[in-house]
Amino acid sequence: MRQNKLFTFTICAALLCCACLAAVPQAAAEEDARIVTALMYHGVLKSRQGEYIVSPARLEEDIIGFKRAGYEFVLPCEVAAYARGQGTLPKKPLILTFDDGHYNNAFYALPLLEKHGACAVINVIGAFSAFSAESGDCDNPNYSHLTWSNIRALLKSGRIEIGNHTYNMHKYSPRFGIGKLPGESDAEYERALFNDFSRLHEKIKSECGYSMTTFAYPFGKYTKIAEQVLKNLGYTLTFTCNEGVSKVTFNQPDSCFYIRRINMDGKADSSALLQKAEGYYLSAMRQSSSSSSS
Repeated sequence: MRQNKLFTFTICAALLCCACLAAVPQAAAEEDARIVTALMYHGVLKSRQGEYIVSPARLEEDIIGFKRAGYEFVLPCEVAAYARGQGTLPKKPLILTFDDGHYNNAFYALPLLEKHGACAVINVIGAFSAFSAESGDCDNPNYSHLTWSNIRALLKSGRIEIGNHTYNMHKYSPRFGIGKLPGESDAEYERALFNDFSRLHEKIKSECGYSMTTFAYPFGKYTKIAEQVLKNLGYTLTFTCNEGVSKVTFNQPDSCFYIRRINMDGKADSSALLQKAEGYYLSAMRQSSSSSSS
């Protein structure tokens, strides 16, 4: 009888041990990666809406809708830290991004971020900010861009990260964004990129005491040479305009380069765009689960 009890106990212990071991890889996989959703905004205006302009009311509707769906707002620097093996991320991390550095981002968007406990990255274009600062025409939400003093105030809010959107490569010609020119050697191309990227990097550092680590590619155009230039300058996360979500893996720094984004079209319905984002997220979760179990 005693031997039977001992045998039964041994079998149960072995089965429990096997079950625990089987659960470890799945739990580890869930802890070691996150599906990051990034939303791409541009202008925020009451006067008009369009493909790249949302109203303050629409922005607030988006923020509330995504919060209700379980998303939690994070900054790019937090995502990059996680990819370096530092810190943690929530289950459904969400990055709000605003491209081009419009003054209306501070005028209309910041109060909404503060109201709802959200945060965002604003990717500024150096030449546009310089023009607003030097011309003095700097406080019209319809067309002004953030000046260096505006950027200092945004950074002090604790809600905003500032990203590099090039100093003066946000153009269709002579090169398309940061694209390589016909006949341009790799060395010439690398030098042109370095001169532009570092110009804004150093300007923000000198004017605002802040070192940027996030970069958004103009028009989503990117190259391997550009990525290496950015890494050499200390950048740890880059955004594309490719639509979708991105899997960022703990202790894998390269996993937060080429982060995909979903354009938040001011003409579209907020709930429909939330549904689209949820579709991307759930599809990525299924793929991640499938790859971790195989």
